[in-house]
Amino acid sequence: MLMSESLDIVCILTPPASRLGIVADVAAAGRAILVEKPMATTRADAEEMRRLCAAAGVPLSYGASYRHLPALKHARGLIAAGAIGDVTLLREDFVGGRGPSSRMALPPWHYPEGGIGGSGMGLVDHGVHLIDAFAWLTGSPVTWASGRGNVSGAPLETEYAILGLANGATGHLLYEDGTWPTQLPAEGQFSWGASWDVDGYHPGGAWQAHPGSIHVHGTRGALRIFHYAHALYLSDAEGTRQITLEGDPAPDHFRAQIDAFACEVRNGLAPTSNADAGIAALAVLEAIYASGARNIRVEPQS
Repeated sequence: MLMSESLDIVCILTPPASRLGIVADVAAAGRAILVEKPMATTRADAEEMRRLCAAAGVPLSYGASYRHLPALKHARGLIAAGAIGDVTLLREDFVGGRGPSSRMALPPWHYPEGGIGGSGMGLVDHGVHLIDAFAWLTGSPVTWASGRGNVSGAPLETEYAILGLANGATGHLLYEDGTWPTQLPAEGQFSWGASWDVDGYHPGGAWQAHPGSIHVHGTRGALRIFHYAHALYLSDAEGTRQITLEGDPAPDHFRAQIDAFACEVRNGLAPTSNADAGIAALAVLEAIYASGARNIRVEPQS
C-alpha cells in the first residue's frame, strides 16, 4: 500500500510494541507519520523512530491528543495569562471500577511481559496523556519523578506518580481500577463529549456519574478541567464560575489533531507535537518505573 497508494500521512495506531518496524517502513517510503501514544514501549525505540524519520526527511508527529481538547486548550490560555497565578500543583486520578474483576491488563502483544504495562486506565496507557499535558499546560518539563507502575505480566496493583516540574510545581497521578468509586451521585457532570473508562467507550450527551477531570492549583486560583465532559471551572477569591468553551468536544479532538498535522505537512512546517514530546513522556515513565524498583526519585534521561 505504501508504494501503490498516493499517501501523504500514515497514522500508526497499532500496539506500541509493533511500531518501530512500521515507522521504519513508512519513513523509508517517504510518508509523513503520526504515532499514537505512548510512542513505543521504550525510550530507546522512540529515539530510533526519531532518528529514522530525520534521516529520511519525513515529519514525525506524536499523538498528544489531549492538547486538542477544548477544555485543556482554554485552561492553558488561562494559565499563561496568569489567571491562577503561579501553578503549584497538578493532579489527576482514576480510582473506581466494579471491584477486582474489573481489572484487565492489556495483553503481552500490546505491552511485552516484563516491561511497562497495566490496564487501559492505568499509568502507562492513560497516564502518559497527563505526563505530557502537565508539561504542556505549564510550559515546564518534568525534572524528576517517583512512584510505581504495573509491569506487564505481573499482578495489577495501585499505581501512582509524583512529578517535579522545572517551575517548582508538583504533579500527582493515581490509578486503581480494581475497586469501587466513592463519588456521590451529585458529584457527577453532564458530559457533552465522549469518554473512556473501565466500562469502555461512552458516546457523550448524557449524565456521567464519574467524569474524569484534571485539577490545576495556583497561588491565586485553581482550575477544574473536565476534559471529556467539555467543561471548565475557575475558582479564586471571587468564587467558582464556569468558563465558556469554544470548539467541539471529544471525540472531535482526534479530527483536530489530524487536521493540525495535515496543515503542517501541507505547509512544510515542523510538527508542533513532535517526537521530542513522545520521547519525553516515555523518559518520565521509565523514571517512574526506575523509582519504584529502587524506592528513590529519579531524573528522566534526555
